[in-house]
Amino acid sequence: MSSNCSAETVGILEELLAQSILLRNLYKIARWQTCNGELCRMHLLFEGHYKEQLRLVDVLMDRVRMLGGTGRVLAGDFLKGPQLSCGVRAHRAPDRWVDELLDAHELVLSTAQPAGATDNPQWMHEFAVGLVVLTNDMQNVSLREQWLPARNRARF
Repeated sequence: MSSNCSAETVGILEELLAQSILLRNLYKIARWQTCNGELCRMHLLFEGHYKEQLRLVDVLMDRVRMLGGTGRVLAGDFLKGPQLSCGVRAHRAPDRWVDELLDAHELVLSTAQPAGATDNPQWMHEFAVGLVVLTNDMQNVSLREQWLPARNRARF
């Protein structure tokens, strides 16, 4: 790598890659568990978001390789995670999936757009980071608009 700025960019991209792989896996499990007739709408939503996260993971992996990253993101890092291992074992209600997915999107967005970033680091100008922000923000809004109003109506 040519400079510390590139190393910082690769580090952020690798962190976003790890978070995006986890999010992709959460969507994958959620769509499997919502494939019955009653939850068809949620299944289709999860399916679409899964495919978008899959494309995002490809973009991030390519960008990390182009910048000479070390490829520190390994499959074992994700299989050890408590969220994924619990998700495989237990069937969850759709509202629990939505809550977990919203939390995961918020984590990705806070990594890509840290609240205290006043020095405007170079990595914030990276195309892949912008794509991560755009995709996760749109999915976050989509989940909130399509699921949370229905949940609030069901409470009354």
